[in-house]
Amino acid sequence: AYGRARRRLFVTKVRGSHFRDGFHDYEILQGGLVVHPRLVASEHHEPHATALCSSGLDNLDAMLHGGLTSGSTSLLLGPAGTGKSTLSTQFVVTALRQGKKAAIYLYDEVIQTMVERSEKLCFAESGGVEGYVSRGQLHVQQIDPAEMSPGAFAHEIRRAVEDGAEVIVIDSLNGYLNAMPEERFLMTHLHELFAYLNQKGVLTLIVVAQHGMVVGGGSHSDVDVSYLADTVLLFRYFESQGEVHQALSVFKKRTGAHERTIRQLTIDASGIAIGEPLRHFRGIMTGVPVYDPAGIAGGPDLRPSPARTSRP
Repeated sequence: AYGRARRRLFVTKVRGSHFRDGFHDYEILQGGLVVHPRLVASEHHEPHATALCSSGLDNLDAMLHGGLTSGSTSLLLGPAGTGKSTLSTQFVVTALRQGKKAAIYLYDEVIQTMVERSEKLCFAESGGVEGYVSRGQLHVQQIDPAEMSPGAFAHEIRRAVEDGAEVIVIDSLNGYLNAMPEERFLMTHLHELFAYLNQKGVLTLIVVAQHGMVVGGGSHSDVDVSYLADTVLLFRYFESQGEVHQALSVFKKRTGAHERTIRQLTIDASGIAIGEPLRHFRGIMTGVPVYDPAGIAGGPDLRPSPARTSRP
């Protein structure tokens, strides 16, 4: 195995007293022993008022009918490079501008790269991302999956929530999976973690990278956690007029209504832009759409007919 040894303890008996059974991660550090008790979501239920968390982008909020709901888990799913991390940061920046606290945990990206990528989202604020960090409003932590156990990671998230974080980003779940030697327990860990955050009223954004660039090419992820998420944002590439474009759609939202349209997503030096619904194309999810001037589903297929070959 690669990385640090994972140490766990198991309490078998405490006479005359209740105890938490199961395995608990622990670390031997300079100065002593640190134990990370197994997270039990049912012990942290707190009543909280739900609210819609805006993205700061009018068209995206329209797709979500106002925004994402606090106390819910959202999955940002798509191939690499489609804008998942950038869009999750957009929600964080909007929350920070409203005076909220947030935390971002990076598995696949170094902090400096994240800061440079996010500056265009914070250009109107003095100090940018680093300014929020220095003021204690934003916590950004780079996670080494070879060095941190799932129990220690859950402890880090609990500490951020207890410090007042209202938005949590895990980028990405693929990195979290690599930190989990016993994959058969992954769903249990995720269920407890998401349930804990939801019961605390935290908006949780989970980034998941899929293999393959288009659906028709066999796009899939390492693990299917869509059933654990309350909202699923699906990112896709599609080709049009010799260029590669990005598309965004909302596939699921348990906490309310949402648009079922597919819109173009553009990320450039000026920031993020969500276009109008792509009503004049069909087959976008296949990666190779067909132009449909009628603008309705089931419109005429305008692809050119195959060239006829005359017999000799």
